[in-house]
Order: sequence, then structure tokens, then C-alpha cells
Amino acid sequence: MSARVVSMTGFGRARAQLGSRTVGVEIRSLNHRGLDIKLRAYETQLAPEIEGEILRLVRQSLARGSISIALRDDTGDSQGGALDEGRVRQLHAALDGLRRSLGLVDPVDLATVGTFLSATKGGPAPEVVVAAWPSLAPAIEAALGELLAMRQREGAAIRADLERRLASLRGLATRIAELTASVPGRAARRLEERLSSLLAGNQAVEPVRLAQEVALLAERLDVSEELVRLGAHFDHLAALLNGQGKEAPGRRIDFLAQEIGRELNTLGGKIQDAAVAALVIDSKAELEKLREQAQNIE
Repeated sequence: MSARVVSMTGFGRARAQLGSRTVGVEIRSLNHRGLDIKLRAYETQLAPEIEGEILRLVRQSLARGSISIALRDDTGDSQGGALDEGRVRQLHAALDGLRRSLGLVDPVDLATVGTFLSATKGGPAPEVVVAAWPSLAPAIEAALGELLAMRQREGAAIRADLERRLASLRGLATRIAELTASVPGRAARRLEERLSSLLAGNQAVEPVRLAQEVALLAERLDVSEELVRLGAHFDHLAALLNGQGKEAPGRRIDFLAQEIGRELNTLGGKIQDAAVAALVIDSKAELEKLREQAQNIE
């Protein structure tokens, strides 16, 4: 089973018909280091077993993100906003009678009636019982499916951006390798010229001693190991972007970005060369953009 690159942001919505009631389901997800789920019910109550089943479905589908699940009683909305006209007329008549008894001049308008309708709903919110789960579950799954589809679409765009940045990093590393290949030789020549200048022809440079110094200098300037590790990190990152892994790749990509940064720091510290330093700086800038983008994926 492969883990695709998906975004951590998404939204899904669905409705469930529970007898005469309609319950609306909305699921939103944002970036988060782990999986944080918040479940809220408005104008309705959930049996504990129902809450457990909803959380189970979400955990099965999502690995990371701040997840907000909201359930609302949409019975009125599902009926096209239809009103109980008899109830409205009855309440209006009662309020108008009260107005006259109090000697008030201003008539009772619909806004006032609506306010009283909301205030007089009263009673405990109806509960979604365990028996309603077979009717509610498809709506939860549909909302999750819509959210996952959005996360996958955004994930595809993020993956394309990460692949472009990875290609840029590979190119910069190739240029660094080309430049650093000649650095030890150039440094050795500078060392020999400096020694000759200091001796001013009074004493010849001992070939054995010069060879030893050149060998030590070449060892200090050798970045072949760093370049090999960079290449391995790049290959691992490419594999994750291609879905080669059983877990969500976000955390692994973040870890690889840190390791790539360490290798660049080591490489830049070893090679005291202006051209190489400029390429290392460019690489760090590209890596930072890659790392920021990786924060958006699961």
C-alpha cells in the first residue's frame, strides 16, 4: 500500500435523513503536527456510541491535520426554508394582543415574530441515537470522501511544486560537485606558491613535506561524502513523492529536509570558495521553500 502526497487542508459536506429530521455534516481540516479531532453537535445531541463511530471513521481516513466535525439540525433548510405558517400567525396574534394591552403604538413586525420563534423552541435538543447510525454513517463517509478528494487535488499541486524544487536542488548539487572537484588542486597550488613566496628562493620546498601538506589539505576539502549523502537524501525524497512508503510522507519529508540542510552546512563550512558558497546559499534558499511547502502535506 503506497502513501500518496495529500494536502492537510480540505472541506466536505453531506446530509443524512434520520426519520423526519435532516442532519447536516461538515468536516474541515487544516495543518497540524499530528491528528487533532474536534467534534461538535449544534441543535442536536449525539449518543456516545455515535461519537465513537464518527471518530473511528475519521481516524481510518486521515493521518494528520486539525479536523473539525460539525453536525447540525438542517430539517428546516431541507424543506426549502418552509415555515409553520399557523405557528407564525398564532405567535403574531399573541404578540399583537400583548402590544395592545400594553398600549404600544408600533406594530409587531416579522423580525420580532422570528426572534420569539427562535426563543420559544425550548426543550432539550433531540438526540441522534445508536439506531440512527446506519442512516448517519453514509453522510459521514460522503463528507469525508469530499474532503479527501479536495486534499488529493491540492496534494497533487504541492507534489508538482516539491518535484520542481527537488530538481533544482539536484542541479545545484551537480554544479557544486563540478566546482569542488577542482578546489583541492587549486588550494594545493596556492599553498605551494605561498610557501615559495615566503622562502623567497632561500630554501627549496621539500617535496615530501609539501606532499604531506597537500594531502592533509585535500582531505579537509574533500566533500565527496557529503555529496553522496545529499544524493541519497534526494533519491529518498523522490521515492516519497512517488508514493513509495506505507505511511503519510509529511513527517519523513520534513526530516529529510533537515538532513539535507545539515549536509549543505557541512559542505559550505569545508569549502571556502566564493562560487561554491553562492551555490550553497542558493541551495539553502530552495530547501527552505521546499520545507515550507512540505508543512502543508499529510
